[in-house]
Amino acid sequence: MFSHFSKYTVPQPHKSALITIDLQNDFVLPGAPAEGVGAASAASVTAKVAQFYRERQLPIIHVIRIYSPENNAESVDSCRREAVQDGLKLVLSGTEGMQPVSQIVPEGIVADAELLCAGQVQPISATESILYKPRWGCFYKTCLDDLLTQLEVTTVAIAGTWFANCVRTTIYEAAAHDYRVVALRDAIAGIHSDAENDLSKIECGVCDANAWLELIR
Repeated sequence: MFSHFSKYTVPQPHKSALITIDLQNDFVLPGAPAEGVGAASAASVTAKVAQFYRERQLPIIHVIRIYSPENNAESVDSCRREAVQDGLKLVLSGTEGMQPVSQIVPEGIVADAELLCAGQVQPISATESILYKPRWGCFYKTCLDDLLTQLEVTTVAIAGTWFANCVRTTIYEAAAHDYRVVALRDAIAGIHSDAENDLSKIECGVCDANAWLELIR
């Protein structure tokens, strides 16, 4: 599937981490404030991938957004900041809306907003963590690169919502950090054929989740 990639970009499935992006109640659940088309389906596929990674003790990192109207809403992207200041309730700190959707994390797990916003990693098992990101990309002002390095990860498998914003930004950031990157097509809300063509130009692999799991098997 990736035989045409260079030796520096061909994915290494057994040295991979699953990165889930913004699969949170306020972005995924039907009727949520920022429900994305296809986000519920992406979350369902991601849940299967996450369980597969758990069973094989491969790393999983759930990266989430947390907004607050405090301090002039500086935690919010500039394009949404005014709306949050005016009362938009979106992934607000301490709310159910900011929590990862239940199917992608182990039962009973609750994201700790205070810990995460302080820049700390929240371990939820020996191989699984939650991480907060302050902007679109998962590498921007986070410890994600350090965490992946500690885990000896060479390849990131990306799932989440929404492709045009946080997912795409993270893919290019990962490539800029010299990670081998795979976009799990059916686990990403908003991805499309033109985007896949663009990703091929940086030798980011794009495939369905089942095809990727077969490579790990």
